[in-house]
Formats: sequence, structure tokens, C-alpha cells
Amino acid sequence: MTYLSTVQLTDGPASQPVLAAVKNSQQTFPLMKSHSIVLVFTDSPASDATAWSHRFEDKNLEQLCLQISFLWRSKVTFLLSFPEKTDFTQDGVDVYRRLSMSTHGDYIIVKSADETSEILRKVISTSFFPENVGVGFELEVGTSINPTPDNDGDWVFTLLTTAMGDTKDLPDVKGTIVISQGSGYKLVAGRNMKLVTITSPNGKYNYRTYLQSKNTLLFDYNSDMMIDVGNGIVHLGVTMHSTIRTFGFPDYQSMSYHVVQWNEKLVREAFIAFRRPQEDCTFEWAFNPWVNTDDCPPGPIMQVHLLNYNGYYKGRVTPGYCDQIAHYSPQVQGFVVPENQNVMVREKTRVITPVESCSINDSPNQFIFILEQHIGNLKIYQTLAAEIEKIVNLVNPVTENSYQKEFTLLVFNDVNSRVLFSSYNPNNFIKKFLEVIPQLEYSNSLQSSLGLLSIVQAQKQNIKPTSQVFYFTNQATTTVAQIDRGWDIIDRNIEFNFFTIADGVTTEIFALPKPLELVQKMSNGRIIPLSGNENTLVNLFADIMPTNALTTDNEKYDCHSSPYTLDAFVEKNVDATVFQIVGTGLKDISIADATGTTVPVDANVHFQNANFKSLNIDTSKYTPGKWTVSISTSRGGCQLTVRHKSRNGVVYGFTDKSDADIVNTQIPLQRSALPTNEPIYIPIRIKQDTQQMTKLTSNLEIPFTLTSYDDTNSLILRRIFYYYQHSPADPSVCHGGQVDKYGQCICPERYTGEYCWDRICASGATLSHGICSCSSGFYGDFCELELLMPNATTPSTTALPFETTTKTGSTFFTGFFSVIMIIVSFHF
Repeated sequence: MTYLSTVQLTDGPASQPVLAAVKNSQQTFPLMKSHSIVLVFTDSPASDATAWSHRFEDKNLEQLCLQISFLWRSKVTFLLSFPEKTDFTQDGVDVYRRLSMSTHGDYIIVKSADETSEILRKVISTSFFPENVGVGFELEVGTSINPTPDNDGDWVFTLLTTAMGDTKDLPDVKGTIVISQGSGYKLVAGRNMKLVTITSPNGKYNYRTYLQSKNTLLFDYNSDMMIDVGNGIVHLGVTMHSTIRTFGFPDYQSMSYHVVQWNEKLVREAFIAFRRPQEDCTFEWAFNPWVNTDDCPPGPIMQVHLLNYNGYYKGRVTPGYCDQIAHYSPQVQGFVVPENQNVMVREKTRVITPVESCSINDSPNQFIFILEQHIGNLKIYQTLAAEIEKIVNLVNPVTENSYQKEFTLLVFNDVNSRVLFSSYNPNNFIKKFLEVIPQLEYSNSLQSSLGLLSIVQAQKQNIKPTSQVFYFTNQATTTVAQIDRGWDIIDRNIEFNFFTIADGVTTEIFALPKPLELVQKMSNGRIIPLSGNENTLVNLFADIMPTNALTTDNEKYDCHSSPYTLDAFVEKNVDATVFQIVGTGLKDISIADATGTTVPVDANVHFQNANFKSLNIDTSKYTPGKWTVSISTSRGGCQLTVRHKSRNGVVYGFTDKSDADIVNTQIPLQRSALPTNEPIYIPIRIKQDTQQMTKLTSNLEIPFTLTSYDDTNSLILRRIFYYYQHSPADPSVCHGGQVDKYGQCICPERYTGEYCWDRICASGATLSHGICSCSSGFYGDFCELELLMPNATTPSTTALPFETTTKTGSTFFTGFFSVIMIIVSFHF
């Protein structure tokens, strides 16, 4: 009050930076709270607004104000005193309507200082815990709202305001008393109201019905339900997930929400909430994804939330916005991306791991354990816990100055899938692992496990590529719950190894649900059958963790009628070679090198059980090249894989250009629904040791095989890669669901990557767990917004004269004040 009494007022230009003030007011107040009311007093008919745009990538001041308001859940309310003959269609004026409509605030045109005082004392004063239960703008007919107050006798308030440019009388509300009324507003209230009925409108009007309640909710949209943050913005063309958390409400049976426009027109039917599968989340409820977001008209929307109490409801409405983003294609939505911007985005694409980051001379950088909570796995987990320190130390996780590796643990059953912990410090991981194993709850059977969800979570935890995943499952678990197609998009920098634990009933040792088998193949992983009572596992992990190059992967479904004889490929000058053989009741196994010299089997066995052998062979004692292996089993089929720890690294991909250096890891034509015959190139990058390659051949059948020899015709490189073949072609694997003529995904604005799931974070931010981690002083979905805080060291100064916004302004603002932001904070 002392400060306001010193303000000096002078005439000024009509144009004033109102939006800049709205933006800065929400950033510079050091004690800013959520759910605030931003009161804006102005008489400017020419603010700093630009044309109304529903594309938030334009980043104009109006959109920045909205993003901040959605982040803080604040409502923007304008008290407006315009000069005569103001053009309400101009953006400089219309923006007041747009901002209040988008944030569920109000705009009130006032005629005098007395009217302003009345509004502050009798209208704004009723907003100490305002919870909106009904909102509508520019309506021309009556409407009804079920207010659902918290308690009998609670007041229900309805604020009616005149639509911009309208001069007709405001409608009535049945069964209420008038608390305050002016030239452009009317506030009414009533008790024990089961229905708020607005009648007899003469022109366009706005209304907001609200309660005074500490029972509230937080609702967010996000492009990925695994991410626990978001806002009220729907990106058109992108499948949007939604999450919710309630505060203060009594226990309810269920909840739903549907979407309407600002004029109450229905946009989307109701979705029913379900509890999110991960327990360690902030927003414990979620809804089915909104797939057809293109149906949403660009602009403000509102979510109508209903909490069901055995036949009666509690309701709330929250603001939202449909953002008309563009895809990176001149043909989509009529938006042409500047060529330099398109190049910039493609250069940021992270579709394959750069060779320098590949695990070529060392083991992977991250190790992720996924444990299925089946009671039949307990003995294996006890063995794992007893040897976890030895297993962790196999990869030399610590140097004198730093931690080299990361270790992560996930657990799942048929109800939950949870990331328990992840640590760079191996001692912390070992300690927590030992604590968790005896505390887990185990089930006798899993009806439909959430293993695929764990696989999705594991990929989100893969923040230090490359990674190995160790997935333990019981053979009795034959079904996994289906989730979005995202689960079968497996990164090339992560390898899934499946340990199948015998249940004493299943005789097929390759028994693995088909979706998991697909993940295993696509990631060049392993299937490792275990008995239910293995006493040691450390040697098995010693054979798995260092090897990084697959040279042989063959299987046959009948290895018992006659021995299965096959070729195995062994490279020259490798650091380690591991043969792993799978079969039901393995019997006779023989191995001979490229010259026919016998390689002893038993002497090289590092780990074995009745159905599995892992041989660690010192191949420097033998001749490399094409070896011969023979396998017999008691029944059923068998499989042989050969892997090396190699100093030669290979990265390959698919692209539409022969000179492109940004490639897809899968054949893009498999995503295109169009019958095309476009050429697809396969660029290959090889990081070699000192050996020179004189010949390079490849096989484009499944799997993709690459072979090379030196000038002495010795095998120095052999690699096997698997890739997807979606049949029929399926563009839905792309985030945004759009492909070009080659089948390559067309990414929505601000997204990149082969499948368009990676966000393009602003400069200085880091992509982590699917979200942009912002540097200090920035926020927003992509860290594109700067947080402006006051300089605590700035000395106080004498108040400078303020300028009024117009020379012909109303008598209210002449001699009073021009643009001032009052923030009334509420928190609970």
C-alpha cells in the first residue's frame, strides 16, 4: 500500500506490454504458488498480442503465458476499462478474452473506480478456495450445471459476465441471490443447490460456477504414460495419455472425464480411470490413450471430471488446449518446414548408437535385472543374491576416480511392474539387492504377467548405452499382458537375455511367450534354460557380460532323430569366444575347428545343466574360420549361438539415400502402407582393429549377415543382426502415425528419432527417461521456457512514474493506475 501511494500516473501510448507483464508476474514473484489468481488491470486497447495461433511452437507471448498458467494451474482474470469505440476484434483486445477463456479465469469490463472496488470486495473475495464445477464462454442459450458441493449448506457461486462487445442484460440463475452486480457482470450464489440453471439470456454471455473447497485434483496430458509429468496441452496428431491425482476427496468407486469446447460442445466421450501399473508414481490414476487427437478443434478445451460415489457424483472442470503442431513434411497440415530446420532436426536424430559409444572393447555400460515375482523362481533369486557381488565385480564397475557402470533392478507380476532402484555405486546396488530379494511378494501363478511393461521400462532406464537386460521368468508363465506397440520397438543399444526357469512340467525348453521371443530375437539376446535349483550362476554371467558380437545363431526343431550338424563361425584375433548350446537333454556334442582339429567340449564347459552348456574356448589355440558342430538331444530341438568379445565393431542401418549418414535401424518400408518400389540403401560402418578387410559380403535374408576376410582368406568379421518385418505394413509404430514414401517416420514438431519418440530438448537440457531435464533457470516440456527470478542484490529504488495506457482512457484509470499485476496465491 505504501508503494502504491507513491505511484505517479501520466498519459501514455495506447499500446502497452500487457502480455509481457502477465508472463513476468508469474515468473518473478519469489513465493509463487500453484492455483493462483492473476488479476490484470488495464485500459489498453492495443496490447502486445499477435494474431491468435494454436501452434505453440510459434512461442509468442500469448502462448508463453498459457504454458506458464498450465504449469502453475493459475487463472488469469482481467478488469478492463476501455476507451470509447474500442475495436474488440483486434488481437490487442481479443487476447484478454482468449487468455481468460483458456485458463478458466474471467474478463470483466468496468466503468468506474467504484465498480472496481465492488468487484474486489464482493467478487474476488469469494475466491479463497475456488474450485470450478462449470465453465462456459460466449453462450447464447441457457444451460444447467450439477454443482455437487462438498457438504449440505455449502454456497455455490456463479459469476456471469458479458461477452466481449456485447451490451445485452445478463441472464438469471434460478434459486440464487445476487451478491454483486455491475455493468458487465453479475455474481449470484445459493445453498443446497442440486442444479444451477441459467435462464433467459438476451445476448452472448460467459459463466463460471465454482465452490469454495479444499478438495481438488491435478490432471495432465503427456505423450508417454510412463512419464509422471505433463500439462493441459494436447498435441494434435499425437496419441496422448492422461493421468490424474485427487486431493481431499472421500474415497470414490471410479472416475471419468470427457472433453468439451469452451462453448460446451462435446469433443470426446468419457474415459474411465484405472490405477497405473507402477506404484511409485505421483499421479496414481490414468486413462486409456486418446488416439484420434486430430478430432479435437484447435484451441481451448475443458476436461469435465466426475468422481462416482455409488450413484452420485462429485465434479470438477479443468482447462486444456489443443495444440496444432506440425509434422516434418510439407504435405502435412499445410505447414512447410524451412529446409535448414529440417536438416537441423535430422542431424539430431539418435537412431543408432555411434561406433565410438558401442561396447566394442569392453562390456556394456548398464546392466538391468528384471525379476518376475513367481514363487518357482525364489531359489534362483536366492542364488543370484548370494553371488550378486561377484557378478557385479565381473565388469570392473569402479576405477580409482569414477564409477564406470550402472546397475538397475525391476520387478513385476500380473498387477504391477516397478523400477525399484538404479545406482552407479555397485556397493549400494548390492546392498539394496540383498535387502529386496527376501522382501518381495511371490505368487504361485501369474495369469497375465506385465513383462512387456517391464521391457518398456527397461528401455526408458537405458540411459547409459549400451545395456544388457537379464529377464528371469518361470516356464509356467505362458501369457504376457499386451500393451501399446511401443514394446516391440527395441533399441539396437540394448540386449535382452531371457532366463527361463523350469517349472517341472513344461518339456519344451524354448517355451517363451511369442512377444518375449520377438524381443529376444530383435535384440540379439539369448534364451537360457535354468533348473529350479541352480547353486551357482556366476560363471554363466562371466560368459554373458563381456561378449558383444554374435557370429552364429542356428536352431533345429528335431535334434534327437539324428544329430544336428552345422557350421559355426569363429573370427580371428578375438579376446574371448563363447559357444552356448540349448537342447532338451543334451547328449552328444562335438566341435572341430576350420582344419578339422577336435575341440574338447567338457574341458571348456564353464556352466551347464541338463539342457544348457556354456563353453568358453581359447580360440587362439585353434584355426579360425568355419568350424563344425554336431548336437544330439534326448528329445526336441536344439540351438547353437557363438559370440565373441571382439575388437571389431559394426553399425548398420537402412536409408533412402546412398550418401545419408543418419539411418534407420529397421527396414522402413515395413512401416509404409503404400505400394512402393523405392530403393533402400544399407550403409555399414565398421570399427576395425589393425586387420585389413579385402572382401565384404552380406546376406539380406533374415537374419542380416555380414562377413569379411583378410588377404590370407582368414575370417576376421562375421556379424548377425535381426530386423523387423511388420506384416501388414504398420505406420502406427511411428509416434504420430505418419510415414513418407520410403516408410520413414515423419515426426511431429519437437520430436525426433527413428520412431519419433525422442523429444528435442532446448539447448543446455538433457534427454533423460524420456523427458527433458532442464538446466537451472529453465522449465517446460522441452526446457524452452526461461524462469526469471528477481535479483536479490538489487537495491530498492524510488518508484518511477507510471504511464497510463491511453490519452483517452476512462475516468476510472485516469489518476488511478494503469497496468499492475496482483497475484493472490492459494495453496492447500
